[in-house]
Amino acid sequence: MATELKAEKIAREPVLLTNVQDSNLVLFDTLHHKGHQVDDTCCQTSLCQGSIMQPKAMIRPQPGISVNMEEVEDFYKQYFTAKNVNEEDQAKRIAEVEASIKSSNKYDMTADELEFGSRTAWRNAPRCIGRIQWSKLKFFDGRDVKSTKDMFDKICEQIEYGTNNGNIRSAIVVFPSRQSGVECRIWNGEYISYAGFEVSPGVVVGDPNHVEFTKICIRLGWNPPVSRFQVLPLVLQYGDNNPDLYEIPESLVLEVQISHSKYPKFDQLGLKWFAVPAVCNMSLDCGGQIYPATGFNGWYMSTEIVRDFCDPARYDLLKKIATSMDMDTTKPAIFWKEFAATELNVAVVTSFQKSNVTITDHHTASETFMHHIENEQMLRGGCPADWVWVVPPLSGSLLPVFHQEMLNYKLKPSYEYQTKAWVRFMWKGSVQGKARPKMLSFRSINRAMMLCGGIMKAALSKRRYCTILYATETGISEGYANKLQRIFGQAFHVEVLSMDMYDVSRLGGEELLFIVTSTFGNGEAPENGKSFEKNLIKFVEKITSGSKDSNETENGPLFSVFGLGSSAYPNFCAFAKRVDDLLKKLGMERLSDIQTADEKKNQDLAFREWSTKVYTKACSSFGMQAKSAANGASVQDFKVSSATESVSVIKGLQHIHKKLISTCEVLSVESLVSADANCSTVLVKFQHDQLLYSPGDHLAIFPTNSKDKVEKLCQSCIFEDEMNMDTPVSLIDAPENEGVMSRIPPATMFTALTNYLDIECTPRQCDLEAMLPVCKCDEDQRQKLTQLSTDSNAYNAWAELKPSWVDFVTEFSSVRIPAGFYLTELPVLQPRYYSISNSPSMYPDQVHLTVGVLEYQVKSENGERQKFGLCSKLLETIVPGTKIYAFVRRFPDFQLPSAIKSDIIMVGAGSGLAPFRSFWQERAQTKEGSRTGELHLFQGCRTKSSLLHAEEISKAIDSKVITSSVTAFSREKDMPKAYVQDRLLECRELIEELLLRKKAHFYVCGDIKMAIGVSKAVSSILAGSTRNGDMTASDGELDYVEIMKQEGRYHEDIFAVLV
Repeated sequence: MATELKAEKIAREPVLLTNVQDSNLVLFDTLHHKGHQVDDTCCQTSLCQGSIMQPKAMIRPQPGISVNMEEVEDFYKQYFTAKNVNEEDQAKRIAEVEASIKSSNKYDMTADELEFGSRTAWRNAPRCIGRIQWSKLKFFDGRDVKSTKDMFDKICEQIEYGTNNGNIRSAIVVFPSRQSGVECRIWNGEYISYAGFEVSPGVVVGDPNHVEFTKICIRLGWNPPVSRFQVLPLVLQYGDNNPDLYEIPESLVLEVQISHSKYPKFDQLGLKWFAVPAVCNMSLDCGGQIYPATGFNGWYMSTEIVRDFCDPARYDLLKKIATSMDMDTTKPAIFWKEFAATELNVAVVTSFQKSNVTITDHHTASETFMHHIENEQMLRGGCPADWVWVVPPLSGSLLPVFHQEMLNYKLKPSYEYQTKAWVRFMWKGSVQGKARPKMLSFRSINRAMMLCGGIMKAALSKRRYCTILYATETGISEGYANKLQRIFGQAFHVEVLSMDMYDVSRLGGEELLFIVTSTFGNGEAPENGKSFEKNLIKFVEKITSGSKDSNETENGPLFSVFGLGSSAYPNFCAFAKRVDDLLKKLGMERLSDIQTADEKKNQDLAFREWSTKVYTKACSSFGMQAKSAANGASVQDFKVSSATESVSVIKGLQHIHKKLISTCEVLSVESLVSADANCSTVLVKFQHDQLLYSPGDHLAIFPTNSKDKVEKLCQSCIFEDEMNMDTPVSLIDAPENEGVMSRIPPATMFTALTNYLDIECTPRQCDLEAMLPVCKCDEDQRQKLTQLSTDSNAYNAWAELKPSWVDFVTEFSSVRIPAGFYLTELPVLQPRYYSISNSPSMYPDQVHLTVGVLEYQVKSENGERQKFGLCSKLLETIVPGTKIYAFVRRFPDFQLPSAIKSDIIMVGAGSGLAPFRSFWQERAQTKEGSRTGELHLFQGCRTKSSLLHAEEISKAIDSKVITSSVTAFSREKDMPKAYVQDRLLECRELIEELLLRKKAHFYVCGDIKMAIGVSKAVSSILAGSTRNGDMTASDGELDYVEIMKQEGRYHEDIFAVLV
């Protein structure tokens, strides 16, 4: 008993808090005795999580709806004391509350009570340095809302009040409690924040902190322009309905342009920030009830904005800011980071003050908090405070709060962290971009099968899930994936996904998986398959090294791979083969061996044979009867209906390609070759205001089909009712064709054929087969169509002439085809990728392309006929002022070395010179301020008349930006034929010196044939060198190039011809 009394006495004693800087300031905290015991505390006797941002224990799980009576009593004790309520009124109010809880398991606070609770929760917030204003918090009661629109209106009312033309006022809105039976949530982290657009893997325009939420907004239908400071919409949830999206009126969003009076270059960064910080992702725990939707605003402390701009996980602009202030950023010891951050802090404070917008600096905030903590000591006997959070990120021990000991404990009412709203939300119906929930791991599935064998046997009789993943550069693989979906949709639940939309952790829970993919360049994954391969490799390593389950699984998930490629490339279907091998290593079971399809042969025939085989086997494996696996789509299922209106072209392209697309305006088109050259290459310059790119990246251009050809195709259409090519139409969404139907948004037939669909491709044999039952044509032409659709030899001979769809309707002039057929069966018109040919530092508002105009001959019945590349010909003839749609594709493997002193060898043939123009321009800009490494250029072209950028190269040599330039002419009269690889061999000693001693970077840009020749030349040079260490001529011919690739010093940009 004595021991217990002693322990209780110690527990009730005050805690002494000293101030290291001011020995006269001594605090005795007794308020912590009223703190609430947390069931799952962050700190334990052997563990402190006080420095973790959000320990799991601090994120409130969604509790039941029961009211906590102890907390009700505690709250009213605080309220009655603060409001001096007499005992009679106290008893009356408590009786009302208890009666309501007993009858309905909830009670309604008065507005005054909830206002008191909201203010007290701010007062109790241990991580907030600005609590001295807690008693002045304006309360907005939002408990009477009936819809998300009501919520939005209330939030706008609060924002307007809080902003107050810059004289910011603290305010909060509280929506219904969870106990009310209506679950309200604000999905945003803050009312006002900036979007983060992931324009390519690892590259974000805007705030990286909001990438996940930005994607959710886009899936909900938001189609914004891509910019660094694009205000996010509000996403609001009322009840269990799907959330609604609301754009905040521009008039309510006050923003401040950030400038610095001492540094003019700083202003060129174009920085700005919103004036009102308003947190809206925390719940209010008050009086035993939880209010999950609250929005609180105060005003900024300047260092918060400094961190937003400078933190590596945010805008990461510290180095650019320092550069704008002409600081040397190469030596950390000169403290350029501290100086730049301090000057940015000055810029933020002065900019807000000039704009008459309320803001406080960290010194003032620290001093006011010290006053607050002393006031609280006198009023309540203490103040909960989390030292890690209260001390600002700048100035450290220069601030008084740094030296003050603090005690962290929980008081209620309180604001609590909660799980992100979308994590547990159960979607209703279909939502754009929503994927099926993650499945279980192999280990979990295997255990479940052993424990629940009876349940699994019962499930075998039900429809099975089938997942189809595709990766593509041209859209062909996607087309085959959708065809496979229609086949398997007869017996399975089918989901088709692009590889970059798939979470590899789902693989363990798949029942049936198909991969349909092409291979890009020299054996690489297509752009939308790169992240999948990377994640799959990691997943395989994790499973095979950490668990025996996958290796011991005899009956793993079934899969099969269909790979498309061209035998013209040495690594034919290499990506498909790698995926097939990885899935097997993972413990999955092949339904059938990998099937490869060569574009030089009949790929469609290969697909028909493979799809028929795997469909039959899959049905047999799951004990189902295989229905007729008809490969040709039934056009009767794909009818069109009149739409109310068309979406804009840019929104349509974003819907189809799932990319954030920008508009560029053509400034000029300049021919780069002489008039007597036998080829055409042009320099196209665009004006832009949204693109973010680096030298080496690609610009994706969306081409358009010619008006004449589109009208010709429209004339062959059969329209329903009174529709025509200018009538907005949409596809009738048949349930069994989900995913196929939604690929083309509502549009006129003219717009769809101009901007969305590829009419230059050759009709496939399966297209002709599907067309026969529904098209109208003369009998003699029907007989010929029947032969082409059934006789592979006849079809192959006809397809050798490369007829387009326009050629087809010209040849078969009597054919009339339902409009819905074109919308469902024609491949999507793919963007064309071009290496960016300028430095963003030299031309900050422009993007340049060096475009070789593709011209080729195809067989015809009368000999040969000339054809041009769709996009390259468009760019050659485009008129200045024309606007085109484009996006940047990041190419991280073809970037300039991070060390500016690194030497570079650049090898390009024809328009393969394009990225190197951006390289020497970037080095020219850098060279103005510091010494850069050498640039050695090897250029290949046909004749002297087709030499590209000759004058610019000459100037770069004169200014010592380019160290040397060597040219190889392959068709110049009176000169021996030479290619760039020949010139490399002639410069053997230079190449050895640069690659072996100076560790230079080697860049190659061109077609696959040239790239292979260059690789062999480099291997030959290095294999015969006496400087290559342990390598010998016998084993080093290709090994050294591979070593350079592993070191990140050998870079290839290999392009394929896309007409």
